[in-house]
Amino acid sequence: MFAKLHNVLEDMLVALGLLDRPQLQPIPVRHDDPRAPKAPRQRPRR
Repeated sequence: MFAKLHNVLEDMLVALGLLDRPQLQPIPVRHDDPRAPKAPRQRPRR
């Protein structure tokens, strides 16, 4: 209950311009995920 009231109060303060929202930090994304499906390898052309 307290969390809901806190969120409502924070939203109202942001809407009135009395409070700035915290800037979100970027989330790093792994590109070499072993669970990701691999593209079929292409054979070199001769």
